[in-house]
Amino acid sequence: MIRIIVADDEQKVCDLICQLIDWDGLGMQLLGTASNGIEALKLIKEKKPDLVITDIKMPHCGGMKLIELSHNENPDVEFIIISGYSQFEYAQTAIRYGVKDYILKPVNSDMLNSTLLNVRQRYIERQNRQKQQQEDEAQMRNAFWLDFESGVIPRTLEEVNRKYRYHLSEGIFRVFMVQADVKEFQDIDAPFVDRVLALCHMKCTALLEEYVRPLCYDLEAYNKEEFSAGLLNYSSEAANEVADIMTFLINRLSMELQVFNYMQLHLSLSREFKTLDGLKDAYSQAALAMGQRLFDRSAMILEHIPANSGYDLQLTKFSSAVQRSHDILDAEYIQSAVRELKQSAHDNGLSGSQIIQLVKDCYRIFLMSAVFQQKHKISNNEALESAFAKKAVLCGTVDSLFSFLADTCKVDLERERQFIDEEKIRPITQAKQYIHEHYAEQIGLDDVSTAVGFNSSYFSTIFHKETGQTFLEYLTLVRIEAAKVLLRENRITVEAVCKAVGSNDAKRFSKIFKKLAGAAQKNTATYILNKGLR
Repeated sequence: MIRIIVADDEQKVCDLICQLIDWDGLGMQLLGTASNGIEALKLIKEKKPDLVITDIKMPHCGGMKLIELSHNENPDVEFIIISGYSQFEYAQTAIRYGVKDYILKPVNSDMLNSTLLNVRQRYIERQNRQKQQQEDEAQMRNAFWLDFESGVIPRTLEEVNRKYRYHLSEGIFRVFMVQADVKEFQDIDAPFVDRVLALCHMKCTALLEEYVRPLCYDLEAYNKEEFSAGLLNYSSEAANEVADIMTFLINRLSMELQVFNYMQLHLSLSREFKTLDGLKDAYSQAALAMGQRLFDRSAMILEHIPANSGYDLQLTKFSSAVQRSHDILDAEYIQSAVRELKQSAHDNGLSGSQIIQLVKDCYRIFLMSAVFQQKHKISNNEALESAFAKKAVLCGTVDSLFSFLADTCKVDLERERQFIDEEKIRPITQAKQYIHEHYAEQIGLDDVSTAVGFNSSYFSTIFHKETGQTFLEYLTLVRIEAAKVLLRENRITVEAVCKAVGSNDAKRFSKIFKKLAGAAQKNTATYILNKGLR
């Protein structure tokens, strides 16, 4: 919507212009009218229009002076001059101030709306250019974090500002992270959690722009699925105010999201540093500080940075437990090993970040188990590992994190059990299907075992184990059920029925038919056979 102010010292001219404009058709809106340049300048400052239609000759402040003064306030506002004067000096002055449209009185509808149509086209083109420039700039700024993760950002402020369209300056730099953990998130719909986290990112970005950016030389934030992070750059004089506003930000964000009472928000801050050379360490500091939320879920602001010393926890026992659990499909070995790992992490004084990494490593060991790989025919575990890592960082305590590891392994083992059961049943199901499709043919054990890809001896064993029947018993039952249908629905001989269901011995088939029908159905079975014999 193009916003317009009309200025003319003759009220009837203002009214006429307003009546002649096709407001809806041109997508324009009248903000107000003014009877002189002073009133018009006041309206321009207050309403910030896109276009001003003004007369040249007005009391107190003429059109040319109005253009000059308003350009000092907003150089992007456009002007259309409407005047009864056609002197060249007016047009020349107007052009000097960037005025592209000059209409002589008396004004007519066609000329005015044609001129406004040109203005509208320029406005749309300008908006598109600005949008593209903003998108290009946003893309360039976002590239900073991609390059940072790859370790290829320039070292000097000048190079960073030029490459990424930043406005960094010498002063103080600090990295922050905002992250949520979710209580008992296993019981919450995962897509719902994703939407809540996306809402958290959006609100965090809006608060940063509104309250933090005005205090900084520059601020750049980016969002990942699990957290938001960013770089603050400000003067030493603004340090205390920035610290206070960041405290306000996390409290305000928590208040706005308090309806999601299962979610706890945390803000971590690195130490202050003076040059971009310290950015990598600062990012690690913010991550280490954020990890400490595992020891105090109620802490909203985390600035304590634990020592990032190495640790040596032997995972051999956990690997053995994984192997045994896969072998017998029992999660107890893993659950016991997880309890021991948790105690070892405590005894060795691991930081929160180290515990998170330990849990991720343990799940990777579970996925990479040779037995798991073989049974599931899995060559790429990236999707499973990524899903686990995404949920692991949402755990808010040490206990919930290790419980999540144990529970996930247990669920995966149960899926493994189901997979194995299905693999066992699949050839039996295929065999039954083959028998139902070919019972009328002269088929035997070798035919069916070949169809499902086993040798006859092994197939005979597993078929009996899974069904409680021999292959021949099952085949006979299928043929008898088919014979019942034929005898009920058709007046044909038993010999013809036997042949139709794949049996060549009518006498023997009749005997088996009566036997398998059972005492309760003996008369019925005899009736059916006699009916067929007549």
